[in-house]
Amino acid sequence: MGNPFLLQACLRLKEENLPNPLILGKEYHFLKEGHRLYQINVPMDLRTTEWKFLGRIIVTEFTVGKNRTQGIFVLVKDFSDEDKEVITKTYVSDEEVKDIYKEGI
Repeated sequence: MGNPFLLQACLRLKEENLPNPLILGKEYHFLKEGHRLYQINVPMDLRTTEWKFLGRIIVTEFTVGKNRTQGIFVLVKDFSDEDKEVITKTYVSDEEVKDIYKEGI
């Protein structure tokens, strides 16, 4: 039996599950399928499921059970549309990492 948890470095949500508008300092609830672990009060990316960057958040609490994770996050940094575009472009996909890592072995 393995550990059924996924350690998460960012929060990715479907577009239809994103609060609109996102307001700096406001608490928002999220729900994800699967057992996930988030760092508490550590800034991380808020992204769409297509990896589009939206802002920086902190997860303030979460609970795990019944194959789902629910929690609360707060937007702590709001970027301009231009900044969001630049940061999204800097994302390195898993495929890119695998290609580079394979070449290094």
